[in-house]
Formats: sequence, structure tokens, C-alpha cells
Amino acid sequence: MAKAFDELKKFLDEKRDLHYLLSILNYDIQTSTPEKSIGRESELLSKYASELAAMEKNPEYIRLVKRSYEEEKDNPRREKLLRVALENIEFMEKVDLETYERWNQAFQKSNEMWRIAKKNDDAAIYLPYWKKAVEASREIAELRRKPGQKTRYDSLLSQYEPGETEELVDSVFNPLRDYLIEKFPFVMKKQEKALFPEIKAYDVNHQRELSYDLLKLISYDLDRGCLRESMHPFSDNMSKDDARITTDYSVEDWRSNLFTIIHEGGHCIEFQNWPEEQYADYVEGSATAALCETHSRFYENIIGRSKEFAPHLKALCEKDLGEEFKDMPLEGFYNLLNQVRPNLIRCDADEFTYSLHIIIRYEIEKDLINGKIEVEDVPAIWNKKYKDYLGLDVPNDREGFLQDVHWSDGSFGYFPSYALGNIYGAQILNSIKKDLPYEEILKNGDMAAIRKWFAEHDFAYDYLDPVAWINKVTGEGMNPKYFIDYLEKKFF
Repeated sequence: MAKAFDELKKFLDEKRDLHYLLSILNYDIQTSTPEKSIGRESELLSKYASELAAMEKNPEYIRLVKRSYEEEKDNPRREKLLRVALENIEFMEKVDLETYERWNQAFQKSNEMWRIAKKNDDAAIYLPYWKKAVEASREIAELRRKPGQKTRYDSLLSQYEPGETEELVDSVFNPLRDYLIEKFPFVMKKQEKALFPEIKAYDVNHQRELSYDLLKLISYDLDRGCLRESMHPFSDNMSKDDARITTDYSVEDWRSNLFTIIHEGGHCIEFQNWPEEQYADYVEGSATAALCETHSRFYENIIGRSKEFAPHLKALCEKDLGEEFKDMPLEGFYNLLNQVRPNLIRCDADEFTYSLHIIIRYEIEKDLINGKIEVEDVPAIWNKKYKDYLGLDVPNDREGFLQDVHWSDGSFGYFPSYALGNIYGAQILNSIKKDLPYEEILKNGDMAAIRKWFAEHDFAYDYLDPVAWINKVTGEGMNPKYFIDYLEKKFF
């Protein structure tokens, strides 16, 4: 008698194909779809997402998932896949496809209107559509809520970080927020005497050349990926040999694209280095959001802003941007990479203040999903928190609550992953240094050695839930002290 999992594969292959199709459509919409065609492609996204959801109601699929779950408990990858599949089946049992289609349409229309609103700095045209997306997210949160989850937000957070709760995140974020707010003025005071060379403008063509050289430097495989431009940078694991990146060029500040490329490239280096077993067991892409952000932020910050790596970046800037980098003191170049300053834009934030941007979003979105505030309240609350935490006046909504894409498509619960990634990354750095001559490797620009360590000690296990994963990689549970120690050593 054939194993149930062998029979289940026909459904898993179909789901994989639909995910690929949806990723292609989304990538096209975000990068190159003509404005007048966006609505039609958004309809296609909604249509095929509904087809994917309909599979969760297929009696044969449900039967095979349940049988497979009983047979595959000795295989941790398949156990994870099937456990999540059962959770989704249970969820879809509570939802009719008409409701699911309504949710998808709300998210697609909200995302479509967000792009128009951001471009025109017009929050008024966006809020009615975003309100429907928030209402859909609240409905989903209630239906997904499990025993022990005290709030609606807990259930959405658990979709990105299984087992984590508001209470746990608060216990980590609150002291980190207080530390950063207290120390921020001292960092600013200390850097007053530092050398900061002039930031010059560089056109998009020169920055595009730098982008490709940066991707090669960090060992991103361009034969299995590509680079395009979008309003909000992102990366996506489309399929086994298709991990794509987007960026957004700032002519006025070359650092924005430089760090975007290293960040998104860090994501894709993870995608491109999953072992064959994960694909064989259909768990590619099952890493939680914080695990993925751990690796992108490790590349962007711990590697990309380090003293050891700075000479390699400076050489590429000289090659692609201009001869003036040749005469720029290395100390000054390094200072530019690590300049701490209040900034309205999260994606351009420095390493020290970045987590405050995330904590602001986390505090707002949990209150929004839990019904303590409504969408109409968000702009004013956003502006107040930026004043209280970073001392900034927000001049417009484009640079305020409209700047990020995540809320427009219902990705509530995702933002904490960025700051959790900072915490996990510093903890992993401590483990890497036990196994490798890390600083010497960076000085030599040997990114293959670092990629190999991640592939063997980290990526191979990133299908695990966060608690099990960080214990496997570092030998202990999440410990924020490593991140605080990292910041103290670097900035004080």
C-alpha cells in the first residue's frame, strides 16, 4: 500500500505551482505592470489565491494530509509541513470561499490604492480601502485564534512567529525601546567629532552597476535570480532556481540602495542555499519571518556595516560611482556606513535607531488589530510616536504611515520580525565566532565561507519553529543581551 505522502505529492506540486504563479504576478505588479493593467492583474492574483485556498477544502487532500501526519512524525520536515497544513485546513473549515475571496479582494484593492496614495501623498483616498483590509484581518485573526492566545493580534503574530505572543514580544521590545531612547542622545553627541565626508548625488545607471557588483560580492547567484526596481524594495523566493530582488534608487544618497541590495541579497542567499531535503519535503519557504529577517539584517548590518568589510564596499563604490571614493579616508567611509541620525524612513534608518522604527509599527498595529484604535487614528498616533521616540516632526503621510507596503496587504504581525532578526543575528554572530576566524574572513572578502557556515548550521534547520531553531543554531533560547552588547561595543 502506497504511503499517503506519496499520494499527497500531486496536491503539493499543484500548490507549489500556484505559489510560483502568484509570486510571478505580484513581482510583475510591483515592478513593471502598466498602470492601467494593475487592476486586471490584481484580479488574477485574487482568482488564483482563491484556487489555492479551495484546495484546503478538497476532501481527498484533507484525507491524505491527515493520514500523512500520522505516518510522517519521524520526519521533522514533513511533520512541520503537515502540522501547518492541518492548521490551514482547520481554518478553512470555518470559512466559505466567498468570504475568502472578499478578503483577498480587500487586500488587493488596499495594496493597489496604497501605491496611488503614496505616490500622490493622499491618505484620504486610501483609508476607506485600508479600513476594509483591517476589518478582514480582524476577522481572520478571530477565526485563527487558538486557546491561550489572549488577543486577536496574538493569532496574527503566530502566523509569522509560531508560539510567540504580545506578552513575549513586549518583554523584549519594551526594555530595548527604553534603552535606545535613553542612549540615542549619547550616540549623537559622540559622533559630533567624527569625520563624515560629503554625500554626493549619483545617477541611477551608476548605482545599478554598483548593485550588480554588490550582489556578486556577497555571492548572490544571478543565474538563479534577477534585480528590478519597485516602489518598496523586497525579495521573493519564487521557486527553487528563482529568488528575485527589487530595489529603489535614491539619487541623493547612494547608501540607501547599497544597504537595500545587501539586505535583499541576504534574504536570497538563504533562499538559494536551502538543502535538497527541504525541497523534497516541500518545506522550502517555511522559515518564519524573523528567521528570514535575521539573515537579511545580518548581511546588511553585521557584515555590511563592519570595519572589516568596509574596504571591499569602498572599492566597489570607487569603481562604479566615482574616483572621489579613492581619496576618501577609509575611516570617513566607515563613518558614513554607520552614521546615526534621526530619520523618517525605516528603510534608510541607521543600525542603532532601526529597532525604534519597528517598535513604533508594532505598538500601532497590535492596537489596530485589537480594536483599541481605528485606521483614522493611525496618522496622528504615528506622528506622535516619531516625535516622542526619535524627536522628528513628520511633514506628510508619504514619509509617515504610508511609507511601508506591509499594512496595505494585511501583513499584520510581520513588522516585529525585523527587530527580532536583529536580536537573533547578534546571538548567531556569537556562535559563528566560536567556529570561524570571522574577522579575518571578512577582511579577505571570503563570503563563500560565511555562506557555507550558514548553509550547514542555520539554513538547513530554518523550517523549525523559532524556539527550536535558535536553540539548534546557538545552543540557547532567544537572548536579547547579545544585541545590546553588540550595540554597546560598536557605538560606545
